[in-house]
Amino acid sequence: MKTTRIISLAAAGFLAVTGAALAHEMDTDQDGLYTLTEMQTEYAELTQSDYDALDTNADGAIDADELEAAIASGALPAME
Repeated sequence: MKTTRIISLAAAGFLAVTGAALAHEMDTDQDGLYTLTEMQTEYAELTQSDYDALDTNADGAIDADELEAAIASGALPAME
């Protein structure tokens, strides 16, 4: 049982690191924020309305915390 838990945690950590790397690649101007255009490279179907809903602090951009929250909540699928 303990081995299964360790493997599960390792797999989750790997997926988190992989997702972070993909998110970093999506941030083409490397400013730490994701514009609608940048996000549409990974999420082609994302609309302005969807983007605005993900921008929970209403600053006009998606930051890493908002992206992580959107994926964790299922609002966006995990990046592949």
